Amino acid sequence: MKKFVLLSAALLALFFFGCTTSQSTASSPGGVLGSPGGNVDNHKVVSFYVIGKGLEPENALTKGEAVLMAERAAVADGYRQLVEKVRGVYVDAFMKAGRGTVNHDVIQVHTQSWLRGTEIMEISQGEYGITNARLRLRINFSKDGMVWWPVGIGQNVKPVVTSSSSITGSGGGPS
Repeated sequence: MKKFVLLSAALLALFFFGCTTSQSTASSPGGVLGSPGGNVDNHKVVSFYVIGKGLEPENALTKGEAVLMAERAAVADGYRQLVEKVRGVYVDAFMKAGRGTVNHDVIQVHTQSWLRGTEIMEISQGEYGITNARLRLRINFSKDGMVWWPVGIGQNVKPVVTSSSSITGSGGGPS
């Protein structure tokens, strides 16, 4: 009985005093510059950087057209990389084997998202006709309870647990 009382007292002390923090926002490392609103602890900015690559096509009519097409391909590749970083990639793989050998092997990769606020930082021409495009995407997050939510995707966006136990967003349109 004595052990139970001591264990209960320790758990209550941990519950009431273990979840508090004594750091101030000014002294905590990794402060966020330009955070929206007043409290730095409730807002963070995450930046994603990618370098897209594009190649000048051989079938372009002029050198200028080839350069423009390579720039556009580099920017499109950068957008694709950002979507893969932010939303992830869906991979569908199929393999057919028979008599100890692989007869057919197909791997399809798919990603899809809506990007707003992507900045093209720099486009540079490299050697061998390769064009590099440096892109940046900054996402503002706001803390609501224990969950960090992207800011600017809509209003009243909360998780909805469906019968298949997956979490999807609901409510609010673009702001």
